[in-house]
Amino acid sequence: MTKTFVALNDPVHNLIRTLTRQLPLGSGESPDPRLEVRYHFTASDLPPAYYALAVFHSLGGITLESLQRTKWEVRECDRPAVPERVNYFDAVKLDRRSARDLRLKVKRHGPGLLAADLLSFGVGALRARNDDPVELIHQYLWRHFGQLRSRHEVVYARIGALHWNSLPLLYERQKESFDSTNLVYGDALGELEQLWERRADTAFLERVVRVLQRMRAQAEIAAFLHPPLNLREIMRLHLRCQSVWKNPPATARALLRRVEYLLGNLVLESAPETVFHGRAPAPPAPPRSRCGAPRRWRHDRSGYDGWLAGNSGPACGPE
Repeated sequence: MTKTFVALNDPVHNLIRTLTRQLPLGSGESPDPRLEVRYHFTASDLPPAYYALAVFHSLGGITLESLQRTKWEVRECDRPAVPERVNYFDAVKLDRRSARDLRLKVKRHGPGLLAADLLSFGVGALRARNDDPVELIHQYLWRHFGQLRSRHEVVYARIGALHWNSLPLLYERQKESFDSTNLVYGDALGELEQLWERRADTAFLERVVRVLQRMRAQAEIAAFLHPPLNLREIMRLHLRCQSVWKNPPATARALLRRVEYLLGNLVLESAPETVFHGRAPAPPAPPRSRCGAPRRWRHDRSGYDGWLAGNSGPACGPE
């Protein structure tokens, strides 16, 4: 059965998509072989809109609505240091509506490949639901930035996770969940388009294949804001629930077939909805044992105890 993806293309993701499509990927000197293929650019190659998004939204915390009204500009002398601060063109770092989403990358930091998980395994975004009712960070993100929603989005699994609650009087392990979806960020779409446009450059494609082969054993999980505790288990379940391919492409020809498959089964979402929660739901009452004391939550080493089995969405747990 053919799998369909939905790519975000609102103004923010369209800006990032344009950059990852036009800025050339190439090889160069690097102490880390995982950055053998990376984006080459100078500060003057990036438009003012990128710097405004990176500084005032990503770093400064201004909402997108406020950013559209502001007339502030980033000084020329400050621009060279900005891309590294926001991890270059990573949509998760640049768009706070996706601030806690998880990605599997060849290299977590750096101007390297952004569609590595999509090209290697055919998986979409692993999105944070931010559904802990007493977690202040979750409430802040829902209230001020919201979350992107697309009518074409498909949730293949809802995966349980653990995190340390940041409340001073409730500093203990809490539950949250992540959605394994078919969503594709704008940065990954632009990269796919660049690979397809350079399909005649066999030497370049072979270098990309060599880097993608490192996804087998050297892949890193990019989690930038208040990450959950059981990262590896969450990512394993994400891959198991919706992977199209088990391994990265072995040849340039196989890579091109995958790019063609992805672009041919992709729906462009130009007007995704940004959903806000004005008020966090009331926290559930803790369960009580017969003696009246709070009962400890029993869980296995993965952190999953079947607590999502009653949800309306599909659930995916370890075997």
